[in-house]
Amino acid sequence: MPKVVDHEQRRREIVDAVLRVVVRDGAAGASVRTVAAEAGWSTGALRHYFASQRELREFAARTVTERVGGRIRAYIADHELVVPLPELAAGILEHLIPLDEERREEYQLWLAITEWSRQDDLAASARMWTEQRDMYLQIVYRLSGYPNEPLPAEGLDPRVAAWAEYLHVFVDGLAAQAMFVPDDMPPDRVRAVLRAFLAEIPPLADVPPPADR
Repeated sequence: MPKVVDHEQRRREIVDAVLRVVVRDGAAGASVRTVAAEAGWSTGALRHYFASQRELREFAARTVTERVGGRIRAYIADHELVVPLPELAAGILEHLIPLDEERREEYQLWLAITEWSRQDDLAASARMWTEQRDMYLQIVYRLSGYPNEPLPAEGLDPRVAAWAEYLHVFVDGLAAQAMFVPDDMPPDRVRAVLRAFLAEIPPLADVPPPADR
């Protein structure tokens, strides 16, 4: 009887190999050859799944994005009804900050994906940034007092968009400090600073935006 091969599992194993190579050797070290060697495969076997280095990188970017997104969705499902909204928002954003070894490795892979995108214009990378921008908009929309409903297709309060940009930049900077100067920005400090920033988001829904001049 022929052996049944779980191709999706094999692909996930390859992504784990990409992650290990990136953590050890950086973005430039993750080639088809080095990833195949890390996974214990021949280059030909790896090319059965990914015809090019670009395809390999695209899949790695899509997989890590889905992995983090899945954790966030599970966190929301478990906490949405039992914690205050500001704490829920903080918990969501903590999944994007390297607060433990798993998230540190994912952060290194994200940095690699950013570098690869400059070379290959990866669709998964562009989608990752779009999804993150939408998430920040939704978080600020809720925290500023607007109802729990989808963002309006038109007429979004421009102050919501501005605060979403501030929050996005802030979290990116916080993540970089947590990664590169962890002694100065340990996890407890990260969590405290993040919550302090979220507390500064004003109740925009209660104050009409200024009229255009």
